[in-house]
Order: sequence, then C-alpha cells, then structure tokens
Amino acid sequence: MPAKDFIIDDRPALEVLQAAYHREFAQDPEKAEYFVPVEWDRTVTEDKAVQEVGMFGNQNTVCKPVTPAWRTTVERLKLVFL
Repeated sequence: MPAKDFIIDDRPALEVLQAAYHREFAQDPEKAEYFVPVEWDRTVTEDKAVQEVGMFGNQNTVCKPVTPAWRTTVERLKLVFL
C-alpha cells in the first residue's frame, strides 16, 4: 500500500513518521514508499523476546531465505510461539 494511504493508530502514516524520505515521492506511484500492514497473532514483552546465537537476521527490507540459519530460526520460533 502506498505510504500516503497507510494508517498508523488511526492517523496517516506520513503525519506519524518523522523521516522525510517517506514523503519525498509520495505522489509518484513508481518511486513512492510502499508499506505492508501486519496483524500480529500474538506479541510478547521485550523481556520474553526470543534472540539466540545463530538465528537468522537481516537488516535489509527484503531477503531471500536460503541460508540454513533461516530454517533453524523458523523451527525454533515455531516451538516457542505455536
């Protein structure tokens, strides 16, 4: 969904977010930032977060899950959350 149409806590995202790059091309569908809404089935407090050595992590927005750590991470999180 284009950033200009995205809502956060009943407010337009472009009003809530501070970074200017979200607004820079908001009216240009080819260059605009796009957001994906997520509805979490369950959340936990930070002290119950799962972070273990060897878990897959990537700072990029998108990545291809081909490393062995990806499968290990998914299986571990299934044990914790399912």
